[in-house]
Amino acid sequence: MDKYLKFLVSLPVVIVLTGCVTQNYENDKSTPVIENESTNNEIAMTRISLGLGYLKMGNTTQAKLNLEKAKRFAPKLVQVHTAFAHYFDSVGEPEQAIASYETALSIKPEDADTLNNYGVFLCKQQRYQDAEKQILKAIAQPSYILVSQSYENLALCQLKAQAFDKAELYFDKAILHSPSSASALLHMVRLQYAKAEYKKALVFLKRYEKATRRFSANALALAYKIFEKQRDPKTAKNYATMLVKMFPNSYETKQYLLTGLSEIEADQLAKTYQESLRGQQQPKKRVVVLSPKTSNTTVTENVVNKHKTAKKTSASLVKEKVIKTTDSTVKNTPKIPQANTKTLASKTSINAGSTAQQMVSLPIHLVVKGDSLYSISKKYNIHMKAIMRWNKLKHNSILKIGDVIYLANPKKIAKPEEQ
Repeated sequence: MDKYLKFLVSLPVVIVLTGCVTQNYENDKSTPVIENESTNNEIAMTRISLGLGYLKMGNTTQAKLNLEKAKRFAPKLVQVHTAFAHYFDSVGEPEQAIASYETALSIKPEDADTLNNYGVFLCKQQRYQDAEKQILKAIAQPSYILVSQSYENLALCQLKAQAFDKAELYFDKAILHSPSSASALLHMVRLQYAKAEYKKALVFLKRYEKATRRFSANALALAYKIFEKQRDPKTAKNYATMLVKMFPNSYETKQYLLTGLSEIEADQLAKTYQESLRGQQQPKKRVVVLSPKTSNTTVTENVVNKHKTAKKTSASLVKEKVIKTTDSTVKNTPKIPQANTKTLASKTSINAGSTAQQMVSLPIHLVVKGDSLYSISKKYNIHMKAIMRWNKLKHNSILKIGDVIYLANPKKIAKPEEQ
């Protein structure tokens, strides 16, 4: 997701500043001659441009040298400190980058460009709430004109935080502020595809196609997948043909020729979205044996505990019998042979254990991350249709982590008696 986050404000290369003006007088000093002089701010801006140019080429030494010179000429120029923040971010010094942003904002707290760039940086550091706060501050500035781009950055940050509803809200705002923004529209297509809202995805896809004059391989692959999901193979194939002809060497074209685009980048986003939905569902703890919502560990523990209880009960019965036998001996009652006592204990234990054995007689599988009906059927060598029939599932059924899958027909196995 980081590759979509971008600095909306290019750290200034050229800024128009008003230079200082001095007057010199020639000869008799009666004729003034106006001369423009470069100010310290202008010199600093030139050094910033050089520094960022070197940084882009990977020459960090010369980059920092020029930025230091810019700082000597104009220590209170906001652009100097935002340039340093970008430098520290590039060389992997996030704490110094934060300090530079904070210094810039201490000089000019309402500088929208700095607020926006700071928010993008914080999002990269996974400080999502702080990032949202800074970008919203930038948007709130009356003179700020890059509102749509900032909303788009904010939406991308929310996607990274897996806050999909917020992301959709901010993409909507980005599109409202710039209806022809191809970038925001394409991101909205991806989001709707990830949420399986294919009709909405088609609406935004049409708007994207009207807004842009050139397609990308990514957009064509996404369009192909949407129409495929909508069971429109003819239109899907048209987009695939465009993809192959327009971008023959692209990654998407190679994937289409090899796998039919079985999985694209938007599919990864869809998986993340599904995982976020599962994470929002709090699994309920149940004590009922073999309940579909009961974890495998709980079922096993319940069976073992009941088995242990049964054994303890049988042992206590034997002990009680022995005690009664001892008492009866004192009263001249014939003794029970030792062999008979062992036989009684053995029979009692077997009878108590039969209930526990009956309770675990139904084989199950606990669904974990990455499971599918196919993988479960392959793992246990059971036909997938049988598993679907026993568990009343369909081909499009979604397995959730923690679900219990029966591996045999539950109707043919006797239900355990309540203890």
